[in-house]
Amino acid sequence: MVATKKILVIVLIVVLASSVAAGASSLFRGTPSRVEEQGINTQLNRVVDFCIDKLPAGIPECDSQLRELVDNACRDNNNDLDACKNDKVHQYYMTRSTE
Repeated sequence: MVATKKILVIVLIVVLASSVAAGASSLFRGTPSRVEEQGINTQLNRVVDFCIDKLPAGIPECDSQLRELVDNACRDNNNDLDACKNDKVHQYYMTRSTE
C-alpha cells in the first residue's frame, strides 16, 4: 500500500512537471492559453492536496519536491495558480516541521 502511494505521488509529480514544462514552452511562444493554465492548476492542486492528506506524517517525495514544484509552477504562470495563493504548501511544511 505504501509503494502504491509512492508510485501515485511520483506519477502526479511527473504529470505536473510535464504540464509546467508545456506551460513554460508556451510562454516562449506567447501567453499560455486559459485551458493550459486551468490544466496546470488542476494538476498542481491534486499534488498539493495529496501531500496535505498525508499530514502529519508526510511522505519523503512531498517533503523534498513539493515546494520546488509549486515555486516553479507559480513562477512559470505569473503566480495565477491556486497553490501560489492559498498557503497550503506553507501549511504542509509548517506541520512537517513540528513533527
